[in-house]
Amino acid sequence: MNRRRFLQAGLGATACVASGAFTSATTLNAWGADAAPVKPVKKIPLALQVYSLREYAAKDLPGTMKKIAEMGYEGVEFAGYYGKSAKEVRKALDDAGLKAISTHLGVPQLLDGAFEATVEFEKTLGNSRLIVAGGLSESCKTDAGNQMTAYLFNEIAAKAAKVGMQIGFHAHYNDFADINGKTAWEVFFNRTRKDVIAQMDVGNCLSGGGDPYAEIEKQPGRGQLLHVKAHGKPGTKGAVVASPEDSVDWAKMFELCETKAGVEWYIVEQEDFRDGSDALEACAEAFENLKKMGKA
Repeated sequence: MNRRRFLQAGLGATACVASGAFTSATTLNAWGADAAPVKPVKKIPLALQVYSLREYAAKDLPGTMKKIAEMGYEGVEFAGYYGKSAKEVRKALDDAGLKAISTHLGVPQLLDGAFEATVEFEKTLGNSRLIVAGGLSESCKTDAGNQMTAYLFNEIAAKAAKVGMQIGFHAHYNDFADINGKTAWEVFFNRTRKDVIAQMDVGNCLSGGGDPYAEIEKQPGRGQLLHVKAHGKPGTKGAVVASPEDSVDWAKMFELCETKAGVEWYIVEQEDFRDGSDALEACAEAFENLKKMGKA
């Protein structure tokens, strides 16, 4: 099996497609709502992963964009476009005053025959970052598979750079399996070009038994986009970032991001919700909690 077929069977099969539903592991911090503000090293804007409001976006994308802006977010990361054209999505963004900072997609959308259309769509939105959202576990759980995946990513990254685009990989819970004493995540990024974005998802990493703080330190300057996701304490459900249910040490995380990772955007993602809670309420709460910490 050649490397492209191998990846389409493994990595590509687990990744999302732009027109379909996006799935990932659930998790988000150890700060309460009344936590003292964290002094920022530099001001980093906040964006929202639109998957957090997927049911709203599927019914009314323009209206959802406006709701996101009203909460205070400055940008969005997409994971599908709900049947809308690039021009329709761009109008919704412009009307709401939001920036498209990134998108989650699958490997097939970056291969020959689809790459050009993907780039054209994203450039219409004003976005230059293409983040593969599938887990590394299937294609990278062995050293050989990991190497083949990295090889393909290097090919795509070189092609993307020629048209002003950048690719990356998003962390899921199963990306931190052991390969000869190192995590699959570390091995993969040690093999890829330095312009391949290592998009850490804090909650996902912790839910998979990984150490997001250590992983960020090992890939300096490659964490331009961080998923700010809570990791709920035992017995809790739908933890919101920086809420009492959240176990993440955000002070430590933000310091690493702003001194080591080269973070350019913090991206809030909320996948599960407390009983009786609404997705809009949870996303607004996350923003307000981060604001109290001096992050907005």
